Amino acid sequence: MIYAFEERIGDPSLFCGRKQQMALLMNWVDMIPKKGAKSRALLGRRKCGKTAMMQRLFNILWNQNGKVIPFYLEVQDANQSLLAFSEEYYSTFMSQYLSFKTRRVLPLNNRPWKWEILIEMAREIRNDSILRHIDFFREDLEKERAEQAFKFALTVPGECAGLENRFALVMIDEIQFMTKYIFYDKAYQIQAYNLPGFYHGLVESKLSPMLVAGSYVGWMVQMMREMFVGGRLKQTPISPRLTHEEGLDAVYRYAEFYNRALSDEVAVVINQLTQSDPFYISTLLRSEWEEQDFSSVEGVINTLSYEIRNRRGELFGTWSEYIFSTLKTVNDQYAKKILLFLSKERHKEWTREEISTQIDNQLEDRELEDKLRILEYGDLIAQGSSNFRYCGIQDDILDLIFRDLYQDEIDRVKPNIAAELTKSVAAWEREKKSLMGALNELKGKMMELIVSRSLNKYRKTGQPIAHFQERFRPLLTEVGKETREALLTACSKSLFDEIWSNYYLQVPQTTQLEVDVLAQGSDATSCWALVFEIKNRDEKHPPSMAEAQLFLKKCERLKQELALQGKTIRFVCPVYLSAQGFNNEVETWLHEQGVLTTDLAHWERDSASLSYENGSNISAK
Repeated sequence: MIYAFEERIGDPSLFCGRKQQMALLMNWVDMIPKKGAKSRALLGRRKCGKTAMMQRLFNILWNQNGKVIPFYLEVQDANQSLLAFSEEYYSTFMSQYLSFKTRRVLPLNNRPWKWEILIEMAREIRNDSILRHIDFFREDLEKERAEQAFKFALTVPGECAGLENRFALVMIDEIQFMTKYIFYDKAYQIQAYNLPGFYHGLVESKLSPMLVAGSYVGWMVQMMREMFVGGRLKQTPISPRLTHEEGLDAVYRYAEFYNRALSDEVAVVINQLTQSDPFYISTLLRSEWEEQDFSSVEGVINTLSYEIRNRRGELFGTWSEYIFSTLKTVNDQYAKKILLFLSKERHKEWTREEISTQIDNQLEDRELEDKLRILEYGDLIAQGSSNFRYCGIQDDILDLIFRDLYQDEIDRVKPNIAAELTKSVAAWEREKKSLMGALNELKGKMMELIVSRSLNKYRKTGQPIAHFQERFRPLLTEVGKETREALLTACSKSLFDEIWSNYYLQVPQTTQLEVDVLAQGSDATSCWALVFEIKNRDEKHPPSMAEAQLFLKKCERLKQELALQGKTIRFVCPVYLSAQGFNNEVETWLHEQGVLTTDLAHWERDSASLSYENGSNISAK
């Protein structure tokens, strides 16, 4: 896949999980050409994955080169005039649009091209309409017609798409900042607080629907109520947490990326303590504390405890922004006491009456409600099942950060964070019987992780996959035997320098398909691939014929994608892994089509494949 847009996540392989959310967005995007996609808003706190998902969506659509033209803009939390913002908006879209048209990768840091380059690119593709658009807009800039320039910029994505019988997806990240940081004048005196209201009609466009996001949920919801009335934006909550399986996958991926050798037990503990949050996982594993230690559970606890207490660290910095800005608004001890209580008792809803008793009924009901609304608006508490009920944010690390800040002031007790983390691990291990038992339970659901870790081990050491030919089930047919043997021989001798999980196939003008695990290798003139379909199925529910046929379709699509690289395709080796096997009819058909089949027992014959260098050793606690 070509990453025309440089993703903030860095190495593309660090995009972990989000399978369900990405499937939802891809299904939604598929409805755009059918004029059935309702604009939507992604709601979630900072570092929860919204930006990563939107930027990955941009690259997927860019590679598809289909009916939907992607446009992504992040609104900055820095003062700027409406005229300057309009220029940024327009030039960013035009750069991304011409990138999409010319197949030219965007500049580093995704900066828009200069006007001269944009004009030259439009001339190269002989697009007189774009040249006229640019002339009209630059005239507004020169004459400083700020409001007119902004309105023109907003309509351009839909107009450009419509001229080609295509559609545009307008993605605006941190849209709530439009209400605070953009001013009608260059002196920053007249705030354009209602600026998102300009989208009031455009947001219902079927030609250029919107996907917006914001990191302050309360702020976003209030803005949507005021400026996108009538439910014009469908709300889509984005949790910072991955599933347990995705979280463990993230732990292993980040550990490999940051060169941290982890035992399986330590990996499970990290996943549990971070609540499968990839931001917390990555922050912990790139700790620069001079005493950081990932060789044991105790070492992980001490390292995480330090990162939580570190006032210059990322964990503290992210949450303190929410805490300080919100508490500054309410500015009294009652708000801190309320927040401390709801945070400690965050697994239960509390009525306003119950909350009032925690502050000795010192506030009138209306005053208490106002303070609760401000805390909710600042994303430090959440509304419960009714307007009368509230609860704390379900985030263990937020609770520890807040108590480290204020529990001594309020309760005259300084929390022992390391001791609390140790207690949490002990309680969880009692509940799950053992950490390794929990790991085995997770691994049963994580077939893709097992395969990708096995392949990555050999990628890291620069070696071919060990015992490759012995990892497959016996053949049920002689048809195509020579082809299969040639594939086995070629794969057993080949190196793979890129390993992908949940890889989106990128062939222009085709529908979206995804393969579970893809290993690719190449040299100056040729390329090759090993592609997996993975099903965690038992004997009663083996893969169906329809599923087997879909995998063959994916393999053909992969060959099309590789052909676009302009290199000779040495081979594409398809592997179907079903945990407990197949029925004879489907497996025979797969063998006839040249597909290798395996199950978990056969694939794991090289037991060392399930660990990093010392990954299978259990560390002492």
